[in-house]
Amino acid sequence: MRIIKNLLLKPYPLILAAGLLVCSAGFAVAVDISTYSTAGCAFPGTAQGASYTATFGEDHDYGNSVSTMNFTIYNGAAWGGTATSSVTVDNRTGLMWVTNPVDAGISSTYIWETAITLCEGLTYAGFADWRLPNIKELVSIVDYSRQSPSINTAYFLNTQSSYYWSSTTYVPSSSFAWLVFFGNGTMVDDYKTNSYYVRCVRAGP
Repeated sequence: MRIIKNLLLKPYPLILAAGLLVCSAGFAVAVDISTYSTAGCAFPGTAQGASYTATFGEDHDYGNSVSTMNFTIYNGAAWGGTATSSVTVDNRTGLMWVTNPVDAGISSTYIWETAITLCEGLTYAGFADWRLPNIKELVSIVDYSRQSPSINTAYFLNTQSSYYWSSTTYVPSSSFAWLVFFGNGTMVDDYKTNSYYVRCVRAGP
């Protein structure tokens, strides 16, 4: 039986901490697509669409913050990739993600060490500096207003409602690494010898 030590008995401090660290990024522009810049940004909205009380103060009552999720898909042919290659740029952080892991040939499950090697050896959409994201980067694309999967599937195609590796080792035991479960967006840790999905990224802090 697979053993996962779920540390999310109190999930909000972890999620908020990840938001603080990720949301120090500024907006990327097409001419400078791979840079990372620092600028102030607030927490992303929860996407609450309904009001449940008569009093003002719910997230529904406020406009979206400047850090509300915002993505753009680019064809990799613009950088020397094939016409079928595409990348998704997070306009808040400047991080560039593989849009469709099927097109990139990385849609299977892998043990942690192989996942790192696979991303670092990937040449896709005209770039050869891909890597496995750290846990802060991976959780930054979780969309908590969605489930199964908890991500915007218009910009992240073929995302499974399953576990995805991060490059971050679980400090209390180096035999474990952090993952994101894209069924509901929780963070867990598991043995590095188990096999899970990957979503490669490039450029960032």
